[in-house]
Amino acid sequence: MVTTIDPVVHGGRTRTYVAAIVLHVLGATAAATAFGAALGGLGAVTGAPWGAAGLRIVVVVAALYLLREAAGVPVPLPDRKRQVPEWWRTFYSAPVTALLYGFGLGIGFMTFLTFGTFVAVAVVALASGDVAAGALVCGPFGLARGLSVLVAARAGGRSALDRLERASATPEPRLVNALALAGVGVAGVLALG
Repeated sequence: MVTTIDPVVHGGRTRTYVAAIVLHVLGATAAATAFGAALGGLGAVTGAPWGAAGLRIVVVVAALYLLREAAGVPVPLPDRKRQVPEWWRTFYSAPVTALLYGFGLGIGFMTFLTFGTFVAVAVVALASGDVAAGALVCGPFGLARGLSVLVAARAGGRSALDRLERASATPEPRLVNALALAGVGVAGVLALG
């Protein structure tokens, strides 16, 4: 997937490369925002916000994934354990493929997840019972995931994917995600007040 958006595929940093990046980021952001809105709508249909019970669910989920990120507790991630379909890049043009890959990655649970932060954020969107709130809390995930291809922009081919995988395995992303999860948990506890 990363190799489809790599500058080498586009003959360097050309307009087509920039267009592929923009389309990828837009696709990932739009998909995550729409997914968050759908979760907020689903929450509304099921009676959310659920008061103290909803806040407790958010706190428990955030705490579980905080333990996963900070202490290595084996909490499973509800992801698909696959990447986006590779055949898309042989069937569609590079710009369309970049957009589709963005859509696939933006939903989060449809591909690999490395950290549990998005699970907690998705629970917040659901428990909010608000379409706009769901969109606002999930949209940044898609933006960040879409922009992640720039981490490997200087590397080419398979090394781009390797660079992304190595970066996610370092302690810093785990720490950042643990802090974000702690923030979600603390916010939930304070709201329980």
